[in-house]
Amino acid sequence: MSILQTHSCHSSYNRLKYVFNEPAHSYRKTTKRVLAASGFNIKMLHDNDGKISATQNGAYLERQFRTVLKRAHNPRRCYQAQTIIISFDPTEFDTSDLKAQSQQALRLVQHYVRKHFADCQSVIAIQSDGEGGKLHAHVVMNTIKPNGKTVATNRFNINKLRKDFDREMKTNYQRITGRQWTNPVHNQTERKDIHNLTTKSEWQHQLKELINQIKAKVDNITDFLKQLEQHSITVTERQKGKAWTYHQIVSTKTGTREMKVRDFYQRIDKETGEIKSTRGLGQSFSKSEIERYFNRKKENEKEKQNYDRRENDGLEKVKTMAADARARARQQRRINEVAEQQLKEAIDEEKRKAVEQKTRLLNQEQRQARGTKRVSRQATKPKRESRPKQPRRSKEIEGPER
Repeated sequence: MSILQTHSCHSSYNRLKYVFNEPAHSYRKTTKRVLAASGFNIKMLHDNDGKISATQNGAYLERQFRTVLKRAHNPRRCYQAQTIIISFDPTEFDTSDLKAQSQQALRLVQHYVRKHFADCQSVIAIQSDGEGGKLHAHVVMNTIKPNGKTVATNRFNINKLRKDFDREMKTNYQRITGRQWTNPVHNQTERKDIHNLTTKSEWQHQLKELINQIKAKVDNITDFLKQLEQHSITVTERQKGKAWTYHQIVSTKTGTREMKVRDFYQRIDKETGEIKSTRGLGQSFSKSEIERYFNRKKENEKEKQNYDRRENDGLEKVKTMAADARARARQQRRINEVAEQQLKEAIDEEKRKAVEQKTRLLNQEQRQARGTKRVSRQATKPKRESRPKQPRRSKEIEGPER
């Protein structure tokens, strides 16, 4: 079984531009965005040899979509296009010869669209530029038929699309490729307890446990859906993408059976508002609650990062304050050492001055003591008699003797 997805698009221009006019998302298998193209009820560009070109102009195709859209009762309708994505399993197309296999895949999809959507305006593009390198097809359909009537949305029911395309592969795969088609779903790894799931309630219980385990391991809804797919559980959208339905094909004692269950559903009386019945796994397994769970998880992770950053900032601040305190302590020690040195020098200076003062006083006392002794000796010494002074003889100079 090839994996199918379906989406409602608000803008046919954006979708056609995305499919045809963007560069290749990955060069793992090819450098081309589109390997082969075709369409129904629409004019497309051709090569010189008359074949439809793989290179198309999204704006040119969108103008034709818009011309048909104007025929609708409401040309300003919310959804302008519907897309179907068909992803082939590697066992169906191993991409060893992209040129030949892309043409084979295009023929299969053309036959399928012609059989089930021949009355719609559509464009088909075969690509292999994804990260995984798988061969896949984009089918973009106008929500308005060429006659102006609206395409019924129930024609895009995912279960119906898958069953119809499985029948297409079973009928035409061998005729187109020359190889026998074996549904890849039968080759999927079975769960160890698959034979014990004899009732739907047991399967739902196991499914709840698995969902809770995956929710705890991953951080976003994209990884959540990928993990479910690895466990052979597919999720389809309903209520225009607001709700989910879980699917799994299991092998029981009575044979292979597809199990499916809604995420959460309540039947409410429109007049009284009374809840008549509740179905599904539970409100905590609904799309909105799971999205809210991952949003809270993301916010908690962000808050934790902010807390760790604040803790680190606080730690850095503490380290800075400690470094400042150590610097202040070192500076204070240096100030104290200088003060102690100055105090010691002042004390030494005071001591020196005191010694000098003491020495001066002692010397002064000694001088005073010597002076007192001298005076006392002079007082006690007998006085000598004074001799009369003789007149001083002097030569008179009277001139030379004659």
